[in-house]
Amino acid sequence: MELFHEIYSCYFDVVRRILAEAQDTPVSVKRMEEIALSHGFQETALAILPKLTSGAWPLLEEAGEKEYRSRLSQAPRTPLSSLQKSWLKALLRDRRIRLFLTDEDIARLTRELSQVQPLYNDGDFHYYDRYTDGDPVESEVYRAHFQTALCALREGRILLITYEGKEGQTRSFEAAPYQIQYSSKDDKFRLCCLKYSRGAFRINTLLNFAKIRECRLSSEHVPESVTGYRFQPVSRAEEPVLLQISGERNSLERCMLHFASYEKHTEYDEENGCWLCSIYYDSADETELLIDVLSFGPVVKVLGPESFLAQVKERVKRQHELLYRMEL
Repeated sequence: MELFHEIYSCYFDVVRRILAEAQDTPVSVKRMEEIALSHGFQETALAILPKLTSGAWPLLEEAGEKEYRSRLSQAPRTPLSSLQKSWLKALLRDRRIRLFLTDEDIARLTRELSQVQPLYNDGDFHYYDRYTDGDPVESEVYRAHFQTALCALREGRILLITYEGKEGQTRSFEAAPYQIQYSSKDDKFRLCCLKYSRGAFRINTLLNFAKIRECRLSSEHVPESVTGYRFQPVSRAEEPVLLQISGERNSLERCMLHFASYEKHTEYDEENGCWLCSIYYDSADETELLIDVLSFGPVVKVLGPESFLAQVKERVKRQHELLYRMEL
């Protein structure tokens, strides 16, 4: 069974949710678009809704003007496959998983997956272009700070933070968190937040979790003006990276998942039968983005900007030289 199987993909999950909602009451096209946007990618609605409403996928029937009802006798269920269980068992062995789960969660999952073999082990991977001073994720203090930040994000609460700066000086402040980022190149987690200054949460700030000395929940909630705030690069690159995605080997779905942490815009190029994706990024993350793009191989083509394209050509040239040098 393929890892990215059509039955267990993101698209299938979106269709399952649409069918479940259309089981008892008709669902409008607008509502289907909302489901696709909430549980899929930006292009998901464009990819699947025409097939559902046209009858190409005979799962829905018309129940009014632009409304549809499920043809199925009952809502579809998606039990976990053996592959998914093996993948979950592998994730459970990841040293970072304890940041997101409680000890009780880990104990329960360990029991339920006790008869399952992991899909892979840490020793199966060799990391390159990665710094060796990653975050101390095994530290209980680090874990406590991380889970406090997670709680603040879920409940929309303000954080009271004491942070160690560049020269070892600590300062305390209030922060409204809106996202957690992970850098595979640095092997570090970062908290994206707006720092309180002059009567409002206004200063966009990236905090390294390893440098947080104290992190507590405030009783106050994040103001409505901050709710829904999206990441804005601290030093945004002048131009986005423009990718041409062929769609082969689930490359579109894989790209949307892999680059989920970036601000991006995706559209379908009917003339060339491919997808165009513009990725906006922080200049400090350019090397990491470059490595990620190269990892997709021939299914992704970099169209610009010229400065980024030049780095791609240089990396590919070096890899080619190393390959043929080793053969000699």
